[in-house]
Amino acid sequence: MTVLTKTESLDKVLAEMNMRSKKKRARKKFIKQAIQQLATENETAVAETPLVETKAAYAYDKLPVGFMIKIGKQHFSEEAIFRFYYNQNHPQEYKNKELLTERFQTLVEAASGSTKTSLIEALDQQTSK
Repeated sequence: MTVLTKTESLDKVLAEMNMRSKKKRARKKFIKQAIQQLATENETAVAETPLVETKAAYAYDKLPVGFMIKIGKQHFSEEAIFRFYYNQNHPQEYKNKELLTERFQTLVEAASGSTKTSLIEALDQQTSK
């Protein structure tokens, strides 16, 4: 697929519209319509391209427990593993790092939207240390 510049695209759309008028007002109207048509074409082209997620492989088992609990409480406060990791009254969650890392990883991968971007930023910042 060849990529057209904005002026080439505009010329192409104007040629398709078959503008015959030489009046300035009519030309402006055609140009405005052409720009709107280009904008909608660009939006549909962006919508049609599949989003390729850049999936960075993080070593979740190497992340500090405190970091996972802190981020987990911020974004997934309803999860029991983040609430009861240090609570002896909950033996299943009490200092169970395997469960913590497994649950943290699944929640990060299942997150979407702004939550996922903030999680990825926090992970990048933590792994860059």
